[in-house]
Amino acid sequence: MYNTQTVTVPARAWFGDDERRLTFPAGWKLHICASQGAHPLDSAQIAAAFENPIGTPRIRDAAKGRASAAIVVDDLGRPTPAADMLPYVLEELAAAGVPRSETAIVVGCGSHRPLTEEEMALKVGAEVAAAYTTASHDFMAGDLVGYGSLDDGTPIYINRIVAEAEFKICVGGIYPHSAVGFGGGAKLILPGVSGFATIHHFHRFSARRGHGNIERQKPEQGEASDAPLLDGGMRDHRDVSEDVARRIGLDMIVNCVLTDRRQIAGLFVGDFVEAHRAGARCAQRVYATHIPNRLRQEADLLVCNAYPLDADPIQGDKALWAAPYFEREPYRIILNAASDGYSYHGGGLQLPWSRYLKQRAENGAAPDPEAVVDGRGSLLVLSEKFLAAEFAPRHNGGVLFRSWEAIIDQLAAKLPADATVAVFPNASIQLLAREETVAVPETAGVSG
Repeated sequence: MYNTQTVTVPARAWFGDDERRLTFPAGWKLHICASQGAHPLDSAQIAAAFENPIGTPRIRDAAKGRASAAIVVDDLGRPTPAADMLPYVLEELAAAGVPRSETAIVVGCGSHRPLTEEEMALKVGAEVAAAYTTASHDFMAGDLVGYGSLDDGTPIYINRIVAEAEFKICVGGIYPHSAVGFGGGAKLILPGVSGFATIHHFHRFSARRGHGNIERQKPEQGEASDAPLLDGGMRDHRDVSEDVARRIGLDMIVNCVLTDRRQIAGLFVGDFVEAHRAGARCAQRVYATHIPNRLRQEADLLVCNAYPLDADPIQGDKALWAAPYFEREPYRIILNAASDGYSYHGGGLQLPWSRYLKQRAENGAAPDPEAVVDGRGSLLVLSEKFLAAEFAPRHNGGVLFRSWEAIIDQLAAKLPADATVAVFPNASIQLLAREETVAVPETAGVSG
């Protein structure tokens, strides 16, 4: 046995939020590629964001005279601490005179699975869950409200509770996303509370904004696209979500940027475009990660921790954003607890949740395949809960491990005694640092 050194990273969002200890051979050169980060906001700073919204009146003023309200929150696949924000939203709605009995909280899970009662209490807070009507969106429900179609052909079908509410507000988080640049904003409407036809059309839309980008992307020279150019860029997923949000009358958003331990580092309340863009600029700064040129050239191993997106196994891919920046095709490890244990994404499976559960039970639990580190091109995934039967279709050619020690013991036999290792402790929400970051104006939300 070799001498070791230890690194600790956060793990298991929603299912413990504890730590994972990683041991490495003592001779390996470890480089912790952490994001810039930020301090968590205190209660006064959170309240200030609600008192000074971006591009809209305060919630209590905007919702005045409305007879009902729907609050859309994201699911456990996203690390948003909605329970820390909802009391402020509910206080504002109460001040506006919206009756508690007519205020509903809807989990905008898109084509993901519904939350259990226990999970709903975890997401929105036990007291809120007990006092308010709560529901998980069912994208295959027959009881949806139609709004016609966008000019690009996108059919619009929306959750009835949300559609019929006189005031609509989305509470979510801003995290890097390859299709829309950053999650949050109008994405809690589409795909969050949209029907199957709407989600299916949305996911087939070709133009993507790019990971961590705020502006639209321009087409490459000679690239053909049926998406019209807008302000020098192609119409993309973000535009479609925002057009649908306008059509259904989304009033406001409450979006946060997180610390490395899933606390609120920045809070942006207001117009679903203006507040979201302000939050995205904050996210670019908070999630910014510097990768030294020499490390890019010499790294033998990348360790990409999927926290805080490590509840849903499907989200683990987002932790690999840094891999293309390294030159020697290093070994790649994803740390993805997959604590939820499910990889149900109904849009791809085209199965409702109930039928998926029946199918999974009929198939039985597949045994773990033999975990052997092969060439550098293999993806190594450490996961306690990722189901073996669902791993192979998701990670074709990948290797599923249940033990960190098993991975390192095999790599120690393959790598040099002075191997160079890059560790990304919050890889799923980290971004490559930009040469020039844009400071967020004091009037644009509150950030730590």
